[in-house]
Amino acid sequence: MDVPFWIGDREFREADLELIRNTVQRFSRLSREEIAATLCENLPWKSPNGRLKVEACHKLLLKLEQKGVVTLPPLRAQGPRGCRERRGGVVQTQLQACLRDVLPVIVEPVRPEERADWNATMAAYHPLGYLRGIGARIQYWIRAQGPNGPVIVGAMLFGAAAKALAARDQWIGWTAEQRRRYRPRIVNNNRFLILPGVQIPHLASHALALAARRIRADWKARYGFEPVLLETFIEPQYPGTCYRAANWIEIGKTAGRGRQDRFFEYGTSVKSIWVYPLVRDWRKRLVEPFPQLVEDEWGESR
Repeated sequence: MDVPFWIGDREFREADLELIRNTVQRFSRLSREEIAATLCENLPWKSPNGRLKVEACHKLLLKLEQKGVVTLPPLRAQGPRGCRERRGGVVQTQLQACLRDVLPVIVEPVRPEERADWNATMAAYHPLGYLRGIGARIQYWIRAQGPNGPVIVGAMLFGAAAKALAARDQWIGWTAEQRRRYRPRIVNNNRFLILPGVQIPHLASHALALAARRIRADWKARYGFEPVLLETFIEPQYPGTCYRAANWIEIGKTAGRGRQDRFFEYGTSVKSIWVYPLVRDWRKRLVEPFPQLVEDEWGESR
């Protein structure tokens, strides 16, 4: 590995690699997850809210193993079937109305006990389906006022931004190093669903506006820092009307390659790229240093 290198806001030097080598060798009887947690404590490597960046560390370990820097312990068998998350129920809502008749519309984060239902609903209805979330993300329900009270009318997912987009990166004007360090300040709206039984004109653009108003506070509460720019991709068969109505900006097209297509082997559709700045001085805020680590109320990292 060529050092120094950056992963998000963390710079890694030769001394860090030596610590990783020694830790993997010394604690070879631990699981890979336990080794990653140990490394995050000792480096230290934490999110701005004080939580250990175990998932990012695990990805780094896999990359180091591929390059022959470390040898990880064998994968351990998964737990019993009874430990799996419960199977969720698909939400079904029938509602036809004018927007003014279902106000206030509410966009709110999915509670832990609702995640299985959210997953099942998104998998059932969204054209791209849904398997499981990876990395930083916030799931939302969209609720409107039905005849007998609030009902779920849609769902949204915001997660990590694309690693590299030529049109986006050129539009922002940042360097490759800035992209690697500050990409977490961009959040991707990678799923947006209005339930098929819901017919409410202008609901989609209204929900997008509501999500944009609260995503910074929600993201900071969960991850310790505020995003400054939203992005999304729209398939060619869709005009992006609701995004345009919510004042999103179309800035270009994707290259028609998947996230993992390093060798140009798997073509995908060329999508339009849309962005939404969350603050006026977003270009300046995009490259600001991340906040200092803060511990939770118990003085612990999770």
